[in-house]
Amino acid sequence: MIPLQIEHLSVRYGETVALDDVCLSVEAGEIVALVGPSGSGKSTLAAAAMDLLPVEAIEQGVVRIEGADIRALPEKQLEALRGGRVGIVFQEPATALNPALTIGRQIGEVLELHTGLARADIAPEVDRLLAEVGLDLSARRYPHTLSGGQRQRVALAMAIAARPPLLLADEPTASLDPVAQAEIAALLQALVRGRGMGLLLVTHDFALARRIADRVVALDRGRLSEQAPIEPAATRREPHGGGETLLLMDRVTRTYPMKRGRTAALTDVSLTLARGETLAVIGASGSGKSTLARLALGLDRPDAGRILLGGQDWVTARGADLRAMRRRVQAVFQDPAASFDPRQTIARIVAEPLYLLGNISAAERIARVVEVLGQVGLAPDAADRLPQAFSGGQRQRIAIARALILKPELILFDEALSALDPTLREEIVALLLRLQAELGLTYFFIAHDMDLVRRMADRVLVLREGRAIACGPVAELFDRPSDPYLAAFLASAE
Repeated sequence: MIPLQIEHLSVRYGETVALDDVCLSVEAGEIVALVGPSGSGKSTLAAAAMDLLPVEAIEQGVVRIEGADIRALPEKQLEALRGGRVGIVFQEPATALNPALTIGRQIGEVLELHTGLARADIAPEVDRLLAEVGLDLSARRYPHTLSGGQRQRVALAMAIAARPPLLLADEPTASLDPVAQAEIAALLQALVRGRGMGLLLVTHDFALARRIADRVVALDRGRLSEQAPIEPAATRREPHGGGETLLLMDRVTRTYPMKRGRTAALTDVSLTLARGETLAVIGASGSGKSTLARLALGLDRPDAGRILLGGQDWVTARGADLRAMRRRVQAVFQDPAASFDPRQTIARIVAEPLYLLGNISAAERIARVVEVLGQVGLAPDAADRLPQAFSGGQRQRIAIARALILKPELILFDEALSALDPTLREEIVALLLRLQAELGLTYFFIAHDMDLVRRMADRVLVLREGRAIACGPVAELFDRPSDPYLAAFLASAE
C-alpha cells in the first residue's frame, strides 16, 4: 500500500487560504522533500497529514495513510496511527524528549503502546534500536547528557520503533552542526532504504533536499509545484578592523561533576572580541559552544581563568556593578517562541528587561518599545498583539528588539538564524548588519551554517572537545585550513 496519499487538500482559516488543492503522495522506500518559505503551508500540510489541524481550520480533500482516510477514523485508531503507523521526528529533539525520563524508558514507551512485545523483550529491543541509529551508549542515559546529534538519533529510534510505513520529519537537521547534519541525513537515507519506509521531509534546506530526496516538491502560498525555489542573493558584511577590546576570555576552564570525578566542557580557552567586531564560534555538538556562551553572558562561572567585559571581571563583580554589566550584554536564541510567554503582548515581552531597572515610567517604556520595534522593521501596532500572531521571521525580529531595548554593547546570537528559511534568513542577516553599522554593536555569533559565518563574521574561533584549535580571520581559516579537523569540518558543511 502507498504510505501517504494527499488528494486535492485545501485548508482555510477564515478568509486566509493555507493550502490550495494540494495533491501529493509518498511511496514506500521513497524520500519526498517538501520545501518552501515561511508561511508557504508546509506546517499546515504536515499537521493535516496527522489530522492535527486546529479546530478553526476548514479542510477539504482526503489524506490517506496506507489507503485509510484518516478523517474517517475514530479517535482511538488515530492515536494508534500516530507513533504507530506514522513516525514523527521534530526539529528540536531537546523539546521532543522528556528530560525526566531515561532515553531507554522513552523508546520503551513507544514499544509498549504500539507493538505486541512482551515486557521482557522491550529492553533488548531498545538496545537494538539504539544500535540501529548509530548510538553506542547506555539506555539509562538522560537526554541532557547527550549532544544535539545524539538526541536526534534517540528521537529517530522512537520514531521507527513500531516499524511505521511512513516517517514525517520536520526540519530534522536544522538545529545541528554540519557534521551532525550530514550524519543524520545519511542515517535517514539508510533507514528509508533499509526499512522500505516512505519519508516526507519538511525542510528549508534546499541543499539537503537535493542531496537525499528522490523528489523535491515546493509549496508557495499554499500551492504546489515541482520546481524548488531559487535561493535568494546573499548579503555580505564588509570586513571590520579590530578596535578596543570589549570581551576578553583568558585561559578559561569549566568542568562539571559526573558520577565519577569531573568532565571538562572547556579547557584553557582564550579569545578577544573588539568593539564593532563579529566573532563566530563554530564546532561540532559537544565542543563547548553553549558553555562558552553562558560564560560570556555571565550566566556561569569558570573554574579557572578570567572573563572581562569592558575591563570588568564577570567573576568578581557584585551588586550594582554586576547589574550594570548585565545590561551591557544581551542574547538572541534559536527559537524565539520558546522564550516568549504566549499570554503576554509583544509590548510586555519586549519591555521585560526594562522592568529590571525599576526606575522607568510606563510612558518611557512604551516609547522605548515603539522605538526598538521600528529599528527591527515592525510597525507600532505590533506591540498590542500576541506572539502567535507573528511568523517565525517576525518573532525573531521581536527577540532582537527585546535584546536592543537596554542599548547593549554586545549581543550574543546562539544559532539565532538556523530555524529560518533562506529568504527570512537573508532578511535577518541584512537587519543585523544594518543595526551593527548604525548602533556600533558587537556580535558574538554561534552558528553551524558556514556560509553564514563567512558572510557575517570578521574572525572565527574553532572549538573541538572543549579546546580552541584555531582562531583567526574567516577567509584565512576557511580558504586555507591548516588543521585537519577544521578541513574535515568545513568539508562536511558543503
